[in-house]
Amino acid sequence: MRKRIALLLALALLACGLAGCGRRSPYEGIPNPVATIELSNGSSMRFELFLQDAPNTVANFVELAKSGFYDDTSFFRIVPGVLVQGGDPRGNGTGRADHVIQGEFSENGIENAISHTRGTISMSRQSDYDTASSQFFIMQGSYPEYNGKYAAFGRATDAESLAALDAIAATGVDGNYAPVGAVPRIVTITVETYGYNYEAAKRELPKTTKKPEEAE
Repeated sequence: MRKRIALLLALALLACGLAGCGRRSPYEGIPNPVATIELSNGSSMRFELFLQDAPNTVANFVELAKSGFYDDTSFFRIVPGVLVQGGDPRGNGTGRADHVIQGEFSENGIENAISHTRGTISMSRQSDYDTASSQFFIMQGSYPEYNGKYAAFGRATDAESLAALDAIAATGVDGNYAPVGAVPRIVTITVETYGYNYEAAKRELPKTTKKPEEAE
């Protein structure tokens, strides 16, 4: 029988207020998932997802990946030396999933020890703290000023992943950081969960849509 983190995750998040679970994590002993982003040029990026630091963000990403949500999507925003951004089904910064999640970062009252160093994967959002949905960005550079403002949830595991990231970031861009050259697409994202299932605690979409999700 497969082990479930699903309702347990939602219940644990509610019980802990997403921040005050004492010092012992309800996920202690559960192995971190490993996500593999397979690209159309044949390269791959692998990320260890840090369950104890951002449990609901990890659960949301795993769910979307396993559902095929990210299949055949693009990296639609590239800020050379800083980050590449993807996860939008529309490919222009305005798309998302049919839900949002609470932002797991310190400015939102939730402890998250992951720093936005090179290779870190983090969630994009609008100006409101609880508007992350499906879009994510991957740090090419190290920008600690993002710490506490965005929900970082994993990091690249090897040199091949960083090389694939650098290749995407080398694509030419226009004045709005949209790629003007051919950029590898995401074929699919697979996740090794070591027998655990994930179900995130979700919130309804905001009534109004503001500017596209992006890291400033």
